[in-house]
Amino acid sequence: MRRIQRYDLLSLGYDVVTGPVHRQHRIDAVELLQLRAGQTVLDVPCGTGTNFQFLNLGVGRTGQIVGCDYSPGMLARACAKVEKAGWDHVKLIETDARLITRDLLGTTKIDAVICMLGMSVMPDWELVFERTYDLLEPGGRYVMLDLFLDGKRTTRFADAYYRVVVNADSTRRFWEPLEACVPDFEAHEEPCVGGVVLTVAGTKPID
Repeated sequence: MRRIQRYDLLSLGYDVVTGPVHRQHRIDAVELLQLRAGQTVLDVPCGTGTNFQFLNLGVGRTGQIVGCDYSPGMLARACAKVEKAGWDHVKLIETDARLITRDLLGTTKIDAVICMLGMSVMPDWELVFERTYDLLEPGGRYVMLDLFLDGKRTTRFADAYYRVVVNADSTRRFWEPLEACVPDFEAHEEPCVGGVVLTVAGTKPID
């Protein structure tokens, strides 16, 4: 099954399956962004828009949330959330994350970037990081949360879900590019349904 078709299908039950499991992880990750009212935050991949309610608390109605995803199915559900909540400050863009540019996003600046459960599944994840980090304003925060299971013990169910269902490569050392770029790198590891989630954060230096 093609990757995008897989996620279109997964979108049907994504919130039910992952919502309760990752709700607190999302809250904690957004808190690490240290958002302020009026800022613009890039959420990639935004999936079904599960982060939006928490991001909205940070940027407020005077800010902007830009959500990017390559799966039409995921974006359709994100759009439904946006319309139901009346969030006119949320912009959704269907795109391959490797092709993200400032012109595509239609914004003059990005104050914060969040990537939830994306680096383990996106092709050329290092390129995705480079592009999104380059878009980040100096002094802006970059936060990633993902699976890292290399050498970790997991349940058979968790292992099957990570590898087979969501097609994730949980051996990627996704935090290393960020760690190499920021002076205040921090990492937080927590057990999660037979596996481990790792949340990392840092501030882009001001030249």
